[in-house]
Amino acid sequence: MLLALDHYRYLDREQIEHLFFPGPRSCQLRLKYLAECSLLLRWQVRLQPGYVPRPSIYVLSSRGARLLARICQADHQSFVRRAEHARSHAFHLLHDLEANAFFVGLATASRGRRDQGLYHWVGERGAWQAYAQAHELGPIPDGWGRYLLPEGEVIFFLEWDRGTLQRARLRMKISHYRNYFRGRRRATATNVLYVVPTQAREEQVRTEVSRALFGIGSECCRFWTTTVERLHRDGPLGRIWRAAGVPERLVQFQELPMQRPSGRPATACIGKPHWWERRPAGGQGA
Repeated sequence: MLLALDHYRYLDREQIEHLFFPGPRSCQLRLKYLAECSLLLRWQVRLQPGYVPRPSIYVLSSRGARLLARICQADHQSFVRRAEHARSHAFHLLHDLEANAFFVGLATASRGRRDQGLYHWVGERGAWQAYAQAHELGPIPDGWGRYLLPEGEVIFFLEWDRGTLQRARLRMKISHYRNYFRGRRRATATNVLYVVPTQAREEQVRTEVSRALFGIGSECCRFWTTTVERLHRDGPLGRIWRAAGVPERLVQFQELPMQRPSGRPATACIGKPHWWERRPAGGQGA
């Protein structure tokens, strides 16, 4: 749990429950204990009367960061800096929670499927670090994932779009994906998933994708869009994804382009019973 908060900055009580616990009571007791030990900080969500209340939000404390660094046998300064930054720079907290909810929802939806599941979930900060280690300047998504299937693996970048990004910046982001993946090996088996708030915004994204890919003449990543309404109604594995240039056809997540299997075990996927025992480095690790 501490490692997950270090990786993904913010998780609410329901998300933590879905990742680590069989039910709400055991989750509440454990979170209460960790908060009393000052390893986590709990933020209550205050809403106006009449609004549906949200679960409390949890963030790693400085003490929790130091303990985690000791467990990982690493220097504590970088862990503490990340924890302090998450607490003091919570400007995009709701956006980050919603993006995290997509990955938690994907893990939850596949929990009962023995032969498939979400194996890797890399957060925005993890993507930055991966590019830095590779000495590359690639597109920074809201999350990167690897979903295992018997016949292959769905590799995807998540863009959680709340409709606030200006059209010009949206165009630049899509062009960045195009330029980075154009001509790369297995580029067509890499998926960029845009989740948008409305159908009107979906049409804007699809228009910009079509313009960016027009006459490209080489392999590139594949773009897919869906709306929050379709996602909430049918779930991430449902028939909700639209390909660029094929507006009338919706496909399931399992139908997205995939790469060949790597031999990773589906039993170690995120959200499976006791998955963390088989993945000591968490959802970002091997």
